[in-house]
Amino acid sequence: MKKTIDFIFGKLGFVILSLVVIANVVLSSCKESDSVEPISTGTPVIKKVYVLDTITRHKDSTIVGAEPYTLIVINGENLGGVIRAYINDYETSFNTNYNTNTDLIIRISGDTPTDSKVSNKIKLVTSHGEATFDFKIIAKPNIGSFDVYNFGTGRGDITFKGKNFEDVTKVVAYKDRDSPTEVIKDSIVCTVVSKTTDKLVVRIPSTKLSRVTLNFTNSSGTTKGSDVFVNADVALPFFTEDFGTFTSPDGDGKWNGDSWGNPVTVNADQAFAGKKSFSIALSAGGWSWFGFTSWWPRFYYSTDYKYLVFAIKGGANDMPLWITSDATKAGFAEFPDKNRIEVKAKVWNYYKIAIADLDFMYSGSITPRVGFRPKGPDKTDLLYFDDVMLVK
Repeated sequence: MKKTIDFIFGKLGFVILSLVVIANVVLSSCKESDSVEPISTGTPVIKKVYVLDTITRHKDSTIVGAEPYTLIVINGENLGGVIRAYINDYETSFNTNYNTNTDLIIRISGDTPTDSKVSNKIKLVTSHGEATFDFKIIAKPNIGSFDVYNFGTGRGDITFKGKNFEDVTKVVAYKDRDSPTEVIKDSIVCTVVSKTTDKLVVRIPSTKLSRVTLNFTNSSGTTKGSDVFVNADVALPFFTEDFGTFTSPDGDGKWNGDSWGNPVTVNADQAFAGKKSFSIALSAGGWSWFGFTSWWPRFYYSTDYKYLVFAIKGGANDMPLWITSDATKAGFAEFPDKNRIEVKAKVWNYYKIAIADLDFMYSGSITPRVGFRPKGPDKTDLLYFDDVMLVK
């Protein structure tokens, strides 16, 4: 037994000794690698700038401009001891651990100014001098928000808020794709009504295109917008400024406001677009339905219409609504999950929903009733509706 114990302790001691030796080697190598390079005192010079890739350094791909948030390497001589770094005279933070005599790694701030008055230069201030380098921030148009979703005759211009609009030279509307692989050839050049650094006003000309996306071009390049704008002039309206009209095999028809319970009212005290909307006062526990009817002529749905578009001004409370029609497979005024929408209180909510994603209308559907239904609600409320349309 004693021999066994001695053998175990002997082995354990060998392992401990080995770990100590390894630790000393690691610490020694860390000390060597952590040794501080002396700061050179010659005149600092920036020779080139390249993008720092986490996989490979593209040192042969020098650049003279980059977009905000790009991680770049500023390369040169005598660049150690950087105290401050500026891009377009905007002081940019950096980590001194990534500063050597030949390089400084820095990320371009999103707040770097890009207007026409900037210097288009990088400037490094070191403990022993300054260095500058011509460098342009690639500042493509940056869309933050806009005020018009549905364009058309009498609907006004679209105002965009964002950045880098001052030198916008062109805005082009392209047909929105019906499928990801569709090759888009149809487009129309828009009118730039006015522009400042942070605001751009655009007018989309009269067109037969039903849905469009916009591309914005300035001196830095083109931003391809992803937002889809709907042409109300070629949509089928249930309600815009008034109840809409349609043509069917039965003849020319017009939708009427209809409801179970309180009446649908056209008014001018709220509007998503134009000057009018229609409203419905909901009674607590009413389980009402409201929307549009045309018993004759009847409406014949065509699969050319691919989207249901509408806007709802929420009442005092958030609430769900269900979209329904006489063609709903679940049954008129039922509550299929795929037809549920959420309405936020006190704000205009805009919806563009693919009809294929709803239990709503199908090829060959004859649909005299279209509308919305709540469950309850638990409290009385008032909702406003506008720009209810079918869109090709």
